[in-house]
Amino acid sequence: MKKLKYVALYVATLAAASMSFNMNANTTTIDINAGITHQTIDGFGASDAWSMDPLGKYWTLENKNKVADLLFSETSGIGLSLWRFNVGAGSAVTDVSIITNPWRRVECFKQTQDGNYDWTKQSGQQWFLESAKERGVNQFVAFFNSPPVWMTKNGHAQCDSSVGSTNLKKDYDVEFAKFAIDVVEHFKNEKGITFNYISPINEPTWDWNGSNQEGCRFNNDDCKAVYDALYAELEKKGLTKEVEIDGVEGVEMTAMLDNDTYKKFSGNAQYTGGSNSLGVGKYREYIKDFIGDQSFNHKLGKKIGCHSYWSDYSNTGDDRLGELKDLLRQNIDKYVQNGRFWMTEYCIMGGYGSGRDLGIDPALYITRLIHRDLSRANASAWIWWTAVSKEDYKDGLIYTNFVNSGDAQTIFESKMLWGLGNYSKFIRPGSVRINCTGADDVNGLMASAYLDSKNHKIIIVLVNCSSSQAQIKFDLKGIPEGRSLSKLTPYITSSSDNLSAKPEISLSSQYIVPAKSIVTLVGVY
Repeated sequence: MKKLKYVALYVATLAAASMSFNMNANTTTIDINAGITHQTIDGFGASDAWSMDPLGKYWTLENKNKVADLLFSETSGIGLSLWRFNVGAGSAVTDVSIITNPWRRVECFKQTQDGNYDWTKQSGQQWFLESAKERGVNQFVAFFNSPPVWMTKNGHAQCDSSVGSTNLKKDYDVEFAKFAIDVVEHFKNEKGITFNYISPINEPTWDWNGSNQEGCRFNNDDCKAVYDALYAELEKKGLTKEVEIDGVEGVEMTAMLDNDTYKKFSGNAQYTGGSNSLGVGKYREYIKDFIGDQSFNHKLGKKIGCHSYWSDYSNTGDDRLGELKDLLRQNIDKYVQNGRFWMTEYCIMGGYGSGRDLGIDPALYITRLIHRDLSRANASAWIWWTAVSKEDYKDGLIYTNFVNSGDAQTIFESKMLWGLGNYSKFIRPGSVRINCTGADDVNGLMASAYLDSKNHKIIIVLVNCSSSQAQIKFDLKGIPEGRSLSKLTPYITSSSDNLSAKPEISLSSQYIVPAKSIVTLVGVY
């Protein structure tokens, strides 16, 4: 019997050794070099359009604070560091019959040309704006979907076929600029909130004819006229160092590219989407016409933004998650060395966008996009679309079934919220992306790394889209001289975890990344 025990022990030892050998053979090495740096991160954010206004107006203080904590708190939420405030055009008054969804109609601080400013408007949005500031957010964008209705040709906050290249009245560029700066100065002087960015134009490519939301098309010349007027007014006010113009908010990455770059990607001569077929100007080649214009690009801070809609998947011969982002970065670098790129708006669109889903799969879907936007397109900022949604669609970080005053004030946290938090909570403004290789599989494991020199932190974000766990080890170089790093704290989002902190691990040990999870590892050096 004793002999049998020794035999069993020997077999078990062989099995364990075999398992160890197999595990080591399948270990992925993540090479990180903190001495090789890429873009500086400006922040991670979301937009208040349009749900924050009814929530701010009608919800209890307790429930409003719950939502604000989830979005803005670094301790009990995802710690967004950037907030987009939608400055309304006044459709809540003029467009009731056109914009049928009341949550998509917006008030205006000045409803008529001869009227006075009414700063009580958009009170619900203002509540969350102030709450963001109270919780430490210090970067704000004032963005417009349309000029105020009294500045538009048709008197509405969306276009029709009669308005030509844009719905903004002729010679109203300066008036529009003055309105935007009046809004910014009011919030600075009366609320102590500084809007660091003004985005006067949103998705200029679309025609926005009879749309079920505020929207306005601008061809490239129209855009430049607005930006020129806004920059001139900022100069007059001495605000050019305090407030930056956020342009051009292109609708999708393919519309941004030069014609030759677009042809390289698609095989077609030029981008033809949106208003390009109307015969009223050019609505494409935004990088070339704005960043590539050396006499103009300083007015946009040598930065350009676009939305990541329809860049979140890869088809045979159409690699939008990889090649498109590489080409976008190369196209920017063609004109401006290390030119800043912001991804200013995204939610899941198309067939996969339909149907509310609070689970982990949509979170993995968006975090692999975040990974590629940061690691391939070198995005300096990444901003989700609407923070709270009542829709049956993958467009919210938080969901509610509340529609009208008196309805139950339900709050549903999505895994998309917490997945974004794996980036936003830990990669703070001023952090720098550092070289990280070894894992970049959109169907498996992805890894990126960041250096927060202010707080002496290394942040590693792992996205595992696979149904199998992944075993990894780290090879970390380039830690600032005189410092060392030996421990990492994991924070996991999965089907069972929401940014849950786990026990420390040794940097020198192997680590198992759970299947279908987003893991942020934070180390202090």
